[in-house]
Amino acid sequence: MRFFAFLATFFFSLFISGLVSGNVINISSITLHTDDHNLTSRINQPHAPFSASVDTAQLLVDAIGYDKPILEVSLKRSFQQIDNGESVCVINKIKSSEREKKYTFSLPLNFFQTQQLYQLTSLPPLAPELLNENGEVVSIHKALNAFNASAIVLPETYSYGERVDNDLSNIDESQIIALSNPTFFSRFIKIISAGKADFALIFPASLNRSFDDTQPVEMRSYAIANNPKFVSGHVICGKTPEALAFIDKVNAAIKNIYTKPIFIEAHTKYLSENSKLIIERAIQQQVANIL
Repeated sequence: MRFFAFLATFFFSLFISGLVSGNVINISSITLHTDDHNLTSRINQPHAPFSASVDTAQLLVDAIGYDKPILEVSLKRSFQQIDNGESVCVINKIKSSEREKKYTFSLPLNFFQTQQLYQLTSLPPLAPELLNENGEVVSIHKALNAFNASAIVLPETYSYGERVDNDLSNIDESQIIALSNPTFFSRFIKIISAGKADFALIFPASLNRSFDDTQPVEMRSYAIANNPKFVSGHVICGKTPEALAFIDKVNAAIKNIYTKPIFIEAHTKYLSENSKLIIERAIQQQVANIL
């Protein structure tokens, strides 16, 4: 009897720890969120290729067999639900040290050249003291201070990474026009064209995708000093057993996606010719370090 009691206790402990599968950790209950309207309106829908973030998300949901809608939810609300232990993960988000303290991140799902500071050419260029020897802007908030009658248009709940987020936090609030994330890319150029803002912080691929050769206003751009040249988007989950198991599944799928030519194609098709080789080499180097 003691032997059978021992076996029962042993298998029960395996069961509750998830070492015996049998769908003990039910990752099918995970729901993916995003605050990107372009993603929710296009995932699992017949459409022409749209962007690297959308197309790589499609590669992932196909690979893991995720057939539910990706819900459009504000990032603040998504994080609140994750913090409450709900079965939610957010797709296509950038790492930051603050986020890593609380959440679990997948491997990179997509890669982008980091954002640049765009300025209307109707304004004088940034003064040399605002730039380093490579012509990169040293401080975004100091650049705005130098044009204190100007404003910058920014998405309201977005992390550009720790270095830029800290810089942006020092901008006078009266110089910020904050747009909701879902409407940012459709509205920022209208605001700039109307003269309501003179600066914007945009990923080059997003600008190229939105306007290509038909950009309605002329802008000059500045890379940002001491900022990574590339940034990656990830799936973010909590740290529950269910979330960790889901991230394991996502990571296995992403590693497989890395080996397919379509992964790089999903990035380069949206870039200008002079950026394609740069991002391709960066992706190959990053993937080689992971696999």
